[in-house]
Amino acid sequence: MATVQSLKKKLQVIRSTRKLTQAMKTASTVKYSKLSGLYSAYALYEKQYAELFSALGDGMSGLFSDSSENASVCYIVISGNKGMCGSFNTELMAFFLDIVNREKSCIILSCGKKAQEILQKNGVKAYRSYVFSDVPQYDEAKELFADVQRLFDEKRISSLKLVYPEYKNMIKQSPVCRDLFENPAQTEAQTEMLFVPDRETVVKGFTQKVVPCLIYKRILEAALGAQAATLTTMRSAFDTASEYCVTLEAEINRKRQSQVTADVIEVSAEYTMKGE
Repeated sequence: MATVQSLKKKLQVIRSTRKLTQAMKTASTVKYSKLSGLYSAYALYEKQYAELFSALGDGMSGLFSDSSENASVCYIVISGNKGMCGSFNTELMAFFLDIVNREKSCIILSCGKKAQEILQKNGVKAYRSYVFSDVPQYDEAKELFADVQRLFDEKRISSLKLVYPEYKNMIKQSPVCRDLFENPAQTEAQTEMLFVPDRETVVKGFTQKVVPCLIYKRILEAALGAQAATLTTMRSAFDTASEYCVTLEAEINRKRQSQVTADVIEVSAEYTMKGE
């Protein structure tokens, strides 16, 4: 049976854990708020290029037809940087490894510390690895954009796919694999477009602009999901630690009361015996 002293030590550990989870919960709340605002603001850009993307999507996908015979599928996998976010990263990487194991050859661009660690652990070699901040800015991904553009120019890509945790809500983020040029819903009425100097030149120029935008949106989405998962996990851990503290405090008080009662009975018995 646990003694009061051992329960006090356990209570001290749980209080330290509660303090840590509270700090992490606060930090995640701030980051989640920043990312939510950034993601919502960036969504306005999608409305601006959605019509053009819808009109030129087939043309952009057709660029891969110029790839060399030895071209491979290129995967950009986007994970979080840290643990303590439940199964957020493990589910994503298990999903991705299952895809990679079915590919004969592919080019992997990994984004995030956890993606890099898990790929190395499983003996999967990435072409390049990138690490962004918890609230990634557009400029941080310029190196990634440049590498993708170079692979395009060298005709080494047969298709380009993004593997990332799709943000559905604060509680649920599910891993998905999407083609970069997956067309959005077609607009109801398409105005006939005039291409100057020609359609191919316009499509290629637009591709250089839209590819970074599409990739960065998924980087933001993955970061938003990571902070949501961390916030949910830390909130649950904080609540559990708080409940455990209450339970331990009640147990300590009960044992103290029992000890005091036993001492009183013992002293009372001694005085009774002396009186006799």
